[in-house]
Amino acid sequence: MQLTPVRAWLAAGPLLALSAAALLLPLGWRSLELLRACLGPGACVLRELAADRFYLDAIARTLALSAASSALGLVLGLGAALHLLARPRWSRPVAVLAGLGANFAGVPLALALTLLLGSQGVLTTLARAHGLLQDWDLAGDAGLLLAFTCFQVPLAVVLLMAPVKLLDPALAEAAATLGASPGRFWRRVGLPLLAPSLVEAASLLFANAAAAYATPFALAGTGSPVLAVRIASAVSGDIFAQPELATALSLVLGLLLLAVIAGGRWLSRRLKS
Repeated sequence: MQLTPVRAWLAAGPLLALSAAALLLPLGWRSLELLRACLGPGACVLRELAADRFYLDAIARTLALSAASSALGLVLGLGAALHLLARPRWSRPVAVLAGLGANFAGVPLALALTLLLGSQGVLTTLARAHGLLQDWDLAGDAGLLLAFTCFQVPLAVVLLMAPVKLLDPALAEAAATLGASPGRFWRRVGLPLLAPSLVEAASLLFANAAAAYATPFALAGTGSPVLAVRIASAVSGDIFAQPELATALSLVLGLLLLAVIAGGRWLSRRLKS
């Protein structure tokens, strides 16, 4: 039996419907309750959230870490993908390793970083013995940025390998024949051709970092200053649970991810046209 697109959608339909219901129904129910409370005479958690520096700082930290790690991941991933153009025989092993690295986030990555760069880590101990990394804190902003970048770079390589392969090597050879330097070629031809793919990859990297939970939680626990951990803290526990606040923070995170991904797709299509 040939697998046509229609048959594929029919086969995946029940699982997709179940996943959508599991994701959307609880959030929709809680969101309606939140809006009903805000439209009524009672207290509105959205107004409380807007005045709470603790959660506003988590939103700002999440935006900053996501943007910085996405930029680093994009630059390093693009460099690795371009390097493979000159060594195509490395494409398959690099693709396998990048796929493994992109899925290495979470507790395994946090454990590896703790063993290497934690307060008692191997590299931290060696560096402090030589007067380096005296103020280093893996659970701080610098440590979180390093952890986020560790899983952003492999994902960027996975996302950019295919677009980079579509670049015609004859363009670079023609530019060199006409006397154009490699830097000028990439500014005038290479980067404009890759711009749609770079924008789309950047939006996916940003969303990947903004929604990260396991890695920052494993590194810093409930004290991690990122939005996903704050949401989990608001719904955990029987005494200190704040479901309304968790719903408000989830809406903020959901709208943020939707805006970034949809904006990246829209800008990518505009650049292609």
